Amino acid sequence: MMMPLMSTIAQMTKYTILLRRMKEFSKLLDEIKKDWSTATQENRQIFSTRASIEHKLTTVIAITIYGGGFFYRMILPLSKGRIVLPNNVTIRLLPCPGYFGSLNVQITPNYEIIFTLQILGGFIIYTALCGVKSSCLMLCMHMCGLLRILTNKVMELTSDKDEKVVQEKIVYIVQYQTRIKEFYNYVDQFVPYVYFIEMIVGVSITCVLGYCIIVEWEDSDAMAITAYIVLQVTCVFGTFSICYAGQLLVDESENVRQACNTLNWYRLPTKKARSLILLIIMSNYPLKVTAGRIIDVSLVTFTSIIKSAVGYMNILQQIT
Repeated sequence: MMMPLMSTIAQMTKYTILLRRMKEFSKLLDEIKKDWSTATQENRQIFSTRASIEHKLTTVIAITIYGGGFFYRMILPLSKGRIVLPNNVTIRLLPCPGYFGSLNVQITPNYEIIFTLQILGGFIIYTALCGVKSSCLMLCMHMCGLLRILTNKVMELTSDKDEKVVQEKIVYIVQYQTRIKEFYNYVDQFVPYVYFIEMIVGVSITCVLGYCIIVEWEDSDAMAITAYIVLQVTCVFGTFSICYAGQLLVDESENVRQACNTLNWYRLPTKKARSLILLIIMSNYPLKVTAGRIIDVSLVTFTSIIKSAVGYMNILQQIT
């Protein structure tokens, strides 16, 4: 009962955060639309590559979430069949056990109605989860595309010797870097809180699922083991996807920093070279996604999460 309740509260909280920040999210969508419409063919290819990564991650997330939910909420309760208790009372399991007061959920049609409602409720939760994850991944991957374009612009800065052309390029780069920073500020208003909840719930559910797999393995329940393994893969891959996107953002920020610091500024006129000082300084502050503005989201964080989940799982196993 703990896992469905924890997951439901977490997904509804994340969805509520996104709804409350719908104004900022709408502005971000408008900026993405504007970037695509004004992009050159080369830049559009960069955006397309990042969007393809986001699409693949979202597809795998959706398949694993709905697959795991189908196993957990439908196949697993039905595979248990009717259970006879020591007091000679026969019960049928529900996807999410709960207290229903004076309502007898074991009789027909009460059982069938509640069973169906819980399945539908689960798929609504899974849809909200996929939507929130997809939205956050889309924003992160678009920022990766913006940073890659900025890197290319910086590397092309010294290709022209005409002072007027160089001045125009510097102005464009500064304006583009400012736009990226503004885009990031909007993202930073809600994505860190969504990712913070994702991290906390990810660690908790991962260790509980690991414990459930061990228990069911001892009972040799193949169907339950399959359901929990699918859910475990879902949880781990969901956490990996956001950490992977965060790592790509960190890498692209590092590419911008290296491009600015290794720029052949000595080829530029002295006055124009001075204009690059602020650009170089700003590039030393990388854009990165955080969980609650506390933990940096990256593959290093993913490794720490898995280690923590395994540690907590071992503690659960020992105390029981």
